[in-house]
Amino acid sequence: MKKHPFTAWIGLAAFLILGTACVSSRVVENTRVPEITVDAYGAITFGDERVELKSLARKVRKAGIPQEQEINILVPENFDRSLRGKIYAEMLRGGYTRTIFVTQRKASSFVTQGNR
Repeated sequence: MKKHPFTAWIGLAAFLILGTACVSSRVVENTRVPEITVDAYGAITFGDERVELKSLARKVRKAGIPQEQEINILVPENFDRSLRGKIYAEMLRGGYTRTIFVTQRKASSFVTQGNR
């Protein structure tokens, strides 16, 4: 069978186009795992680094997360509503409209001894 150099060039071009298409943006694979956390004292952490509120959206954008991406923020159980509003407003100013605040999910189970 004769190989055509033209098909090799088409294959290489397709590989380059498909291989580099997502280099500039970052998609969070599992959006249920929050990348931003807020502790009980109001300290905000993104990517294992403490972030000031006024630069939160900028840091998220610099990390390559697109604005249409759902952003989950892990907050404590009794989270201050005013801080929640400030974080939401900052994310909106940065163009992030899908900001979701989540708390630590807790689950427990036990196995009973059944009849054998």
